[in-house]
Amino acid sequence: MLIKTKRLKLTNFQTDFAEEFTKALNDPRIFLYLPESVPDLNDIERLIQWFIERDKKNVQNGFTGTNLAITVTATKSIIGWCGIQPFDPIQDKKEIFFGLSPDYLNKCYMTDSAGEVLRYGFEVLNLKEIVAGVKTKNSASIAVLKKICLVFQNTIKKVPKGSEFYL
Repeated sequence: MLIKTKRLKLTNFQTDFAEEFTKALNDPRIFLYLPESVPDLNDIERLIQWFIERDKKNVQNGFTGTNLAITVTATKSIIGWCGIQPFDPIQDKKEIFFGLSPDYLNKCYMTDSAGEVLRYGFEVLNLKEIVAGVKTKNSASIAVLKKICLVFQNTIKKVPKGSEFYL
């Protein structure tokens, strides 16, 4: 899969992305609102394999959402990730998600990526609704969601066991 903007390329993760993706994720600020901590190369290799396997499983289940690496076209640097997947707390809903290396904040890279992935979800996947789970203190992600025209619906107060991260 390939999504292009003027400055970015979004592609499915491949195992040979591990070193470059590790560089993108070496800042603890990325994980301020995520359940993980800064990963090392081995962690990233396992994560990429999990992305690949999850994408295959989704296709087998009839859903072609995906985990995409965000690459700056000019430098070929992987700077983050974005995609659409089943929403863990409510499996019949689909969630847009994203993360970006702090070195690339405030350059509209995330807004561009998330906007294109959202368009893909509606126009290619023919989804009727796309949700986003975001921590209430994560103002940067909330700003991106507003820029791509998502609107606040509600705060999740109860989730199935195993989805406590979303509280």
